[in-house]
Amino acid sequence: MSDASDAGLQRALVITLQMLAAADEGEWQQVIELDAERQPWMQPTLSDRRSSELLTTLHQHNERLLERAAAARESVQRELGRHKYNNRALSVYIASSG
Repeated sequence: MSDASDAGLQRALVITLQMLAAADEGEWQQVIELDAERQPWMQPTLSDRRSSELLTTLHQHNERLLERAAAARESVQRELGRHKYNNRALSVYIASSG
């Protein structure tokens, strides 16, 4: 693999770690922006073991990022469910007290 390809994958890995940190903070807009920055670096040439190792590491970090995104989505869905329940309860209360 050329030095340029190796540097590109390393840059993608650094950005991926930044994405994970942003996800940990709930900064999903930053995750989206970082992903756009990362995309051009995700075009490796799989010509040696080092690039394979870097891609494996990138894949593992991406899996962690997807897990965090799924957990955040589930949390938002739970909150929406609670909001809907509270809204219905309030509507019933208002209707019964009127």
